[in-house]
Formats: sequence, structure tokens, C-alpha cells
Amino acid sequence: MQAKISPKYLTLLTAGLAYLSNVFTVNLPYVLKEKPLLEFGFKQSELINANANLLAFQHLGILIGAIIFGMMADKKGRLFLLFTSVLIYSIGTLAGGLAHNYYLFVFFRFIVGLGLAAELGIGLVLISEIFPQKQRSMAILFIAIMGYIGMFLVGILASHFYWRNLYLYGGIGSFLIMLLRFGSFESDIFLAVKKIDKNTRSIFSLLKEKRFLFLILSILPTYLITAGSIFAGNYFLKNSNLDRKAGTIILYFSFGAILGFIAFVFLSKYFKSRKKTITICIIGLMILSFIFAFYEINGPVKLQLLFTLLGFFAAYLFELLAMTLEQFGTNYRALATTLLFGIGRSSVFVFSLIIPIFDKAFFNNYLYTLFVLNLIVFSVGIWAINQIKEEYNRDLQFVE
Repeated sequence: MQAKISPKYLTLLTAGLAYLSNVFTVNLPYVLKEKPLLEFGFKQSELINANANLLAFQHLGILIGAIIFGMMADKKGRLFLLFTSVLIYSIGTLAGGLAHNYYLFVFFRFIVGLGLAAELGIGLVLISEIFPQKQRSMAILFIAIMGYIGMFLVGILASHFYWRNLYLYGGIGSFLIMLLRFGSFESDIFLAVKKIDKNTRSIFSLLKEKRFLFLILSILPTYLITAGSIFAGNYFLKNSNLDRKAGTIILYFSFGAILGFIAFVFLSKYFKSRKKTITICIIGLMILSFIFAFYEINGPVKLQLLFTLLGFFAAYLFELLAMTLEQFGTNYRALATTLLFGIGRSSVFVFSLIIPIFDKAFFNNYLYTLFVLNLIVFSVGIWAINQIKEEYNRDLQFVE
């Protein structure tokens, strides 16, 4: 007799693959950088502005998509919006690979941003509502690891394939995830609430919630690290006699993040607290920032180790997202989780603009600049996370 895979595990696989393609897709402009722009006819001196505009529109799409789809998911359903988001960024990615005009290419990256914004938040909510409390953290861990496998893939494949092919592969691969729609199912918790509660909360009411503002302040450190790592990596490559192996820092960061995802699931279980785990991680990031700024890094091994540790401690992101969905009721949960992730992801672009401005105004040294910014943002993050009520492994069957 042929064994059948349980629908809830097919739904988990769907959410995991969706996040893998999400991370693969969102990182294409960061990894490929100037390759598409040179083909569009930009000169070397114009690349920085052209890439900044491209990323600005992608992150604008992410922010708008998080608002729109987050509100719709609490009304229309998690599964429907999960596949809608995958369909949107699949079309945008595929079309981007075929575009022969820069402005059209930027427009398609905006469309990609719209789709990318909703996928992870809605996927996490769906899986958390489907799986029992005891399995919730492991299900979230699976999704997190799948995403960083996507980062590994784009980092490795970028040096072996033509950029248009990578966009086409990303788009086609995302389309194939749609086939899993027929084996996935909607959250029973959402369906039960939908029958008795037709009201959903607006973004304006959410932004008035102190706990949500505290969550925003708590998510910023991991994205400041993401933005700062780009500048710190470039600083070391420019100012140190490091070999070309140091250019693979994104892979070491990703490897550290995967180790962190695994470790923090068990650490939170031991403490029965996500707040304590997140606080430890932000303190760890603060210590690493101090080491970067004031200790000489004189070899690729030390640099690779430090970026692995940065990835490790920055991995508290998924503990924070799990904490978020445990904070809010079923009629509010998808909006809160999706919008928080959208704001966090969009902040990478904002920090990427602030860091060089701050550096030019004060230090003219990226490491000192990052240390001061980190000290401010991390201190606020530690304060904010400890203002939130602990709801570790809470039963999610409740409404606001």
C-alpha cells in the first residue's frame, strides 16, 4: 500500500519552498548587481544610482504589498493569499528576465516586491495555525532553513549562469510551487473565526498598538546588521590584504544564520521565553560590532568567522516573527506578522542610505560608523523587546 503525505506536511513543504524562492528572488539584484545594468547601457559611473533606484522600487513594492496582502489575508484567507503572492512575484521575476528596457525592469522589480512582501508572513501564520503548539517552532524552523538554502543557491549560481537565465529559472521555479496548491489546505483556526467574526483590524489601529511599535524596534537590529555587513565587508576587502575567499562572506553569514535558527528554537524552549533569546542575540550582535570596530582583522579566517557569528545572532528574526504571531489574534495575526516583516525588510534599503551619509558627516570610517549606529539601534531594540508581554507557545485560537 502506497504511503500518502499528510496534507499538513504538504502545506509545510509549500510554505518552505515558497520562502526558498522568495529569498532567491529578492537577492537577485544584490548578488548580480551591475550585470543587468551594464546590459541596459549604463556607464560605470551611473551604476550606483541606477541600482539604488532599482532597489528603492523593489522595497517600496514590499512595503505596499505587506499592507495590502496582510489585511486581505485576515479577511480572504491565508492559503489563497500565499499562492497569490507566489503567482505575483513569479510573473514579475520571469518578466524581469525578459525585459530589455531599464524602466520596464524596475517596474517588474516593483511587482516582485508586491508579491514577496506577503509570502513569508502569511506562510508562517498558516503553518503556525495548522500545526499543534508542540510542533510550531520546528515547523517555523523548517521554513527558515529553506529560505537560507535559497540564499546559498543564488550566491553559488550567480557566478555560473547568465543573469537573464537566473531570473527565468527563479520565475519558472516559483510557478511550479503553484502545483502544490492542490495538496495544501486552509487553517481551521482561521475558518472557525471567519464564521463568527467578520471584522478585521486596519493598519491604522495596528500602528497605534504599543506592542507592535516595540516589535518594529526589535526587528531593526537584524536588518541593520544585514545592511551594515555589506559596507563592513567592502571595507575589509578594500583596506586589508585578504584573498578573494573573503568575497564569499554572504555564504558564511547564511551558514551562521542556519546554525542560529536551530540553536534558538531549543534555547527558547529551555527558557520558555523568546524575549530572553532575542535579548541574548542583540547583546551578541553588539559585542561583535565592538570587535569589528576596535580589533584588527588580519586574515580571511577571522573575517569569515566573524561574519558566521553575525549570521548566527541575526537569526533571532524567526523567533521574533514567532513571537509576533503569538501576540495577535486570528483576525489580526496575518496583518501584524506580514507588515512587521515588510517594514523590517524595507529598512535594509533605508539603512543602506543612512550609513554612508552618517559616515561622511562624522567618522569617514565605516566600522566606527556602524558601531555607533549599532549601539543606538541595538540598545533601543533590547529595551523594546523587554516591554512586550511574554506569550511563549501560546494557543493561537483567539481573537482580538
